Amino acid sequence: MTPRLAAVLSLNSAIKNGKFINLELDSAIKKYGFTDKDKSFFTRLLYGTVEKKITLDYIFALVSDVKAEKTDPLVLCTVETGLYQIFYMDRVPDFSACDESAEIAKKVCKKSAVGFVNAVLRNAARKKEEIINKIENLEGIKGISVKYSVPEWMCSSLENDYACAEEIVKAFSKTAPKLTLRVNTLKITAKEFCSALPEEYGAKIIGKTLVELQKSVPINEIYGFDDGLFFVQDASSALCASLISKDSVKSENPVIIDTCACPGGKTFDIAMQTENKGRIYSFDLHKNRLSLIEKGTERLGITSVITDVNDARTPKEELYECADAVLCDVPCSGLGIIAKKPDIRYKSLSDVEKLPEIQLEILKNSAKYVKKGGFIVYSTCTLRKAENEDVVKAFLADNKDFSAAELGFPGEKEGTKTFFPHTDGTDGFFVSKMIRKGK
Repeated sequence: MTPRLAAVLSLNSAIKNGKFINLELDSAIKKYGFTDKDKSFFTRLLYGTVEKKITLDYIFALVSDVKAEKTDPLVLCTVETGLYQIFYMDRVPDFSACDESAEIAKKVCKKSAVGFVNAVLRNAARKKEEIINKIENLEGIKGISVKYSVPEWMCSSLENDYACAEEIVKAFSKTAPKLTLRVNTLKITAKEFCSALPEEYGAKIIGKTLVELQKSVPINEIYGFDDGLFFVQDASSALCASLISKDSVKSENPVIIDTCACPGGKTFDIAMQTENKGRIYSFDLHKNRLSLIEKGTERLGITSVITDVNDARTPKEELYECADAVLCDVPCSGLGIIAKKPDIRYKSLSDVEKLPEIQLEILKNSAKYVKKGGFIVYSTCTLRKAENEDVVKAFLADNKDFSAAELGFPGEKEGTKTFFPHTDGTDGFFVSKMIRKGK
């Protein structure tokens, strides 16, 4: 099995079965036993083709007499991976991309499709500079969408909300996200951990508890994994979790509730910031996902976490008004993390239109856990005011016993802060803090 053929088959499988591309990627690497260069090439080609699909479909329309929707799925996947090599993989000669794709077509497509694949790719290679110039000169929302391979509705949403859609999506497309590790400060300091890593990792400390690696390394091969010296956490997630610490809860044995906890990174971080004291209730709607948190706490040596299945829209009455702090990290459209999860680019507007209603319901019910003088943190990993500021405003309008609280972040506004990739160097995300009045 070659990496090119595997990429075509995996792309087709992910589209056909609605499978997340990261799960398809991991499954294929194990299935075909890819290592080193083959693994890297396969990963780049599969992820890249998914990430650039809108641009590739635009190019396809320029060089093909047949529309994409009328093309056999396997044929289209073969052409798209070929186009990705031609336009985005400088080290692959154009003739190799054409020849190898034609060979793949012979194996997985009808005989009549081989000539089509070959002709389309050679036409694209011949017109390469012309096509690149055409894309660069596209204007407006359509131009942003095609240049950066982001759906037009997302570009319009970003432009309407922030008036800087191109800057945002350009920042997402600029560089591959680096791996960041949250050091388990219950066991080791960030300085000690960073010093123990091989020099070739290019490790550097970010803030007080994060270590960023310049080199991509399998997680379970990194020093200290088995001993629970770290877990993977984005800088944005760490900033959100930093709002719930031993200093902010001001209790020796705090009660903290994470209402939508999986996969558990913020729960782990909060447990470390509160020195593994008190109780952290870690809830999630899906029982099978809670095993991620349970395995994580065991590996990290965290004993303050209690997991349970619960729908955040139906809070547990026995815990009403008992929490010093509540984290409400709600399900969202995920526009802030499209650099890490390219599948998100292909959500439709109808997929996300009802989210604000669900998010507000979760926030209102999660707030029932907060005791007087306690606070709730609302967060998303998206850049949509409808899911962010508008939800907070609606909540505060209906819950007069809560008020906006200072976050301590530069540029915050009325207890809220939106982080952008092009100005803050993080994922796009939103966070708000609200205190319940009284003592």
